[in-house]
Amino acid sequence: MKKSNENVQWIEKLSELNDLEITKSKLLTAIFMKTVQRVMDRKMQALEANFEEQAEFYGQDLSDYQEIYDEIRAKYEEQLTQIINQYNQLFMNMQLELQEAECNQKIAITNFKKSSDIKTEAKGVSKKELVKEYQKKMLACLQKKDNYDVIIEECEKELTQCASQAERKLNSLFGDKGSQVSLREEGMFAKFLNKIKNIFTGKTKFHTYCIEPINVELEMRENKLPDVMKNIYQEMIYFVAKMRQAKDETNAIFENMK
Repeated sequence: MKKSNENVQWIEKLSELNDLEITKSKLLTAIFMKTVQRVMDRKMQALEANFEEQAEFYGQDLSDYQEIYDEIRAKYEEQLTQIINQYNQLFMNMQLELQEAECNQKIAITNFKKSSDIKTEAKGVSKKELVKEYQKKMLACLQKKDNYDVIIEECEKELTQCASQAERKLNSLFGDKGSQVSLREEGMFAKFLNKIKNIFTGKTKFHTYCIEPINVELEMRENKLPDVMKNIYQEMIYFVAKMRQAKDETNAIFENMK
């Protein structure tokens, strides 16, 4: 009866550990998704604000440029989405490595419990060789569990940093549109003079100082995208390879200690 109660308690503890891991995973995912969505929203809003402010400064009716703006906006959003999707892939692969590490650690903990039970039973019937054998297995399982602690910690650290890494990359590639807004002239006469100028040159200046620079920026970034995507993919490959190597080394140590 006592043994049965111990097993029930053991299963309950493993279940609690599993629930904790799921909660932690959901939290990391929520932070990542919230971060990249916030960055995307901010970049899209800044693009819209810049376009509107430039149009107002050069005395242009936005409805005349709706098709051009929609085209720019769609391309801008597409470029943001491509990079975010690549970081999503990186994040998901990191999560898979974390889940595998957590699963392997729980197996090590379970094997420790089984070895401990067998050792206790063997001790009760004076099977010294069996006791020594399962004592070694217990130590091996503990070492494996400790090694997976390190692997899990590394996975969690990389997952935590993935959101800020994505934010830094997006900020470096998609500049602050607010800094591109033309300076407004102060004073009633200056505003009146600017309004008169816009009648003759507003349309040309709006194209020259707003639309053309944005299109150039889009083209330049489009040319950079293959390398950006490749670098993020290589980060994923490197991370997975590093985690696999750590797991292989942990398993090798475990086999040698048994």
